[in-house]
Amino acid sequence: MVHIQYPPCSKLGRVLSSINKLRPSNKHIVIGCTVLPGYCQTVGSFLLEDCVNTTLSYNPEFIQQGDIIRGFLNPDMVLIGEGSEDAGDLLQGMYEAVCENSPVICRMSSASAEVCKLSINCFITTKISFANMIGDIADRTPGANKDDILRAVGSDSRVGLKCLKPGYGFGGPCFPRDNRALGGYASSIGVKPLVSIATDEYNEYHAHVMADAMESAKESPEATFTFTDVAYKPNCAVAIIEESQKLKVAGILAKRGHQVVIKDREFIIELVRAEFGRLFGYEIGKQA
Repeated sequence: MVHIQYPPCSKLGRVLSSINKLRPSNKHIVIGCTVLPGYCQTVGSFLLEDCVNTTLSYNPEFIQQGDIIRGFLNPDMVLIGEGSEDAGDLLQGMYEAVCENSPVICRMSSASAEVCKLSINCFITTKISFANMIGDIADRTPGANKDDILRAVGSDSRVGLKCLKPGYGFGGPCFPRDNRALGGYASSIGVKPLVSIATDEYNEYHAHVMADAMESAKESPEATFTFTDVAYKPNCAVAIIEESQKLKVAGILAKRGHQVVIKDREFIIELVRAEFGRLFGYEIGKQA
């Protein structure tokens, strides 16, 4: 795995440098976007070195594209990497006043919070890959039912049912990136990211397993494969197809010589056309 530099960091750096030129004093500055572990201590604080008595905290949000407001107002957990106790108190008070629920408030150092943010998404991707591996095993075991198996596995309180259903792998702008980023950071400090590697590799492999299964179930050589709702997640309200697993499976089938049609809303079709061109056929339709 490679060390990942998040694209937002260069933009973030410019923002922090611009703030530094203003030389504010007695302020609390908070980073909300995802950064690599160590950013606040090694880069962020350096870029703000002319700001007197000014703290830098890390407070990333756990939200989904297309559901940002609800996610912000109803988080399971609020992660605060506080630059000082006063900054942590202010952030905690803000969430307690704004949130519609009563989330767990987790306060820690900025370095701990930077690792924690990546760790949560990495654990979710691991659950997804694990569920798909069990599903693939069940599909090749006579008499086994993958849904029954995973429902029972997830009913154990040590495991949990969330993100433990068989199906397409993980995609989108966050999960693959954060999984690789944690692995890249681990490698850079001498830790072998074997779990991150296995999670990523099985996600890639599972797409081929799904393509194989669809080929086997094909009624005739001339039959067309039609994929609907191909954004990065089901029922996605925003125009994002980044690392869509449906499109990955569709691409595998198309490259094997099969006729593949993508049927979706017009704004999604435009994105797919721009990225894949003539690889697929296209049909504008309502969301599945």
